[in-house]
Amino acid sequence: MTIDLRVIKKAGWQILNYSNNRKVVKAKDGTKSWSNLKEAEKAKDALIAAVATKKVILSDRHKFKEEYLKYATTKLESAEMPGVRLSPASVKGYVSNYNLYIEDCFPDIYIDEVNGPVLRDFVKKVYQLKHNSFTGNSLWFKVTDLIYKIKTFLRYASGEDMAVNENALNWHLKDQYDLQPEDDALFYPKETTIIQAAQAIKLIDGLYSNKNRSYLDLLKLTAIASFTFTGLRYAELKGIQKCNVDLVNQTIYIGGVFDHNENRYKKKTKKKASTRTIDIQDDYLPFITEWMQQIENLDNPYLFPSLRTEGPISGHAFRSMIWLVYEEYGLATLNWKVTNNNNVDGKRNTGSRGITKSFTIVESPFKDCPTKTYRHSLATHLVNAVKSDPLIDQNYVQNVFGHGSYKTTEGVYGNHVHEISSDQRAARRLAVKKAMPNVVSFPNKYVS
Repeated sequence: MTIDLRVIKKAGWQILNYSNNRKVVKAKDGTKSWSNLKEAEKAKDALIAAVATKKVILSDRHKFKEEYLKYATTKLESAEMPGVRLSPASVKGYVSNYNLYIEDCFPDIYIDEVNGPVLRDFVKKVYQLKHNSFTGNSLWFKVTDLIYKIKTFLRYASGEDMAVNENALNWHLKDQYDLQPEDDALFYPKETTIIQAAQAIKLIDGLYSNKNRSYLDLLKLTAIASFTFTGLRYAELKGIQKCNVDLVNQTIYIGGVFDHNENRYKKKTKKKASTRTIDIQDDYLPFITEWMQQIENLDNPYLFPSLRTEGPISGHAFRSMIWLVYEEYGLATLNWKVTNNNNVDGKRNTGSRGITKSFTIVESPFKDCPTKTYRHSLATHLVNAVKSDPLIDQNYVQNVFGHGSYKTTEGVYGNHVHEISSDQRAARRLAVKKAMPNVVSFPNKYVS
């Protein structure tokens, strides 16, 4: 907001703020009136300089917590309106951050009072009061998210002509080394464990041998094969419709996702580059062909249809199916809880749905990435191939994964190491030896 200060002859000489209903302004020392124009003009110039450096705030002031909550709820309401690109899932964090952390841990101050020391004390208080709610590195990533969202709000407030201390935007958590956990496991993001070739082969071979037992068995095989050969995001795979699959030209069009939070299909992908057409690899073609024949007469447009609704299979059912496969083939240990709701005190419960089963994941290399593991694995294979096969170039690889830049594919997804055989390790050691300077002229020199 532009501050319009003028000196007016009124009860002596006074400074009026024309940008705020001609409100009388005091000098920094509290003076409201001057005996001569020269002194009043001098005081006005000093105030203008103080306002420019944020040492004095003359505009209307706004309480941080009140405005943040108003911003968060308005943002969520906007996201819930049909046809808006903003999704509720992407903004719910602003409201939950207020309810869980800001309301308790942030001081009751004005927006223009928020600065680096205030943000520092806020982080310390979150550590102090909320640390029992977190495990692993989740606390560090939560405070990182809190500061990010607070800064986003401050930029919004500045754009709405609210007085903001710009210095707060120049305060970065990454520079506050004393607030960062020393342990690497608590500081760095947990790396995705990629599924190794031998593990994927074990799954597909086992599932293939049982594919004719039932609809569910063929569904399991198709789901695992689809993740293995396409590397698609979970929401992308769930959003594929039968009309998007071209078996003749061996392509699949990715034009949107199915959002289970909102229970609807969206013609919107994660990034602009995520709207794309990908190849159906030759090894994948038999799997998806058999599945398309299985579902061609179902009155449901989705590649992985629900048998109860017109949408795709539910998120809960799909993820449970993946974990059941992992348990069956020794890639996960699950702790099962079985509840018999049919009987209450020895009597039949007529309002019950019967026996319910639920599980928790005790141990699995893919505990935090049951489907993303395939994406990272395929990316690593293709990134490695870029360096050796001219038919697989960077543009092709980034299109497969829907990235706008190959650096994203290479740096985030393609930086893992696949297991190799003992013979391959021996060959690699020989290659390293050839690449090194000949520092040892006589190999047996150091052998006793």
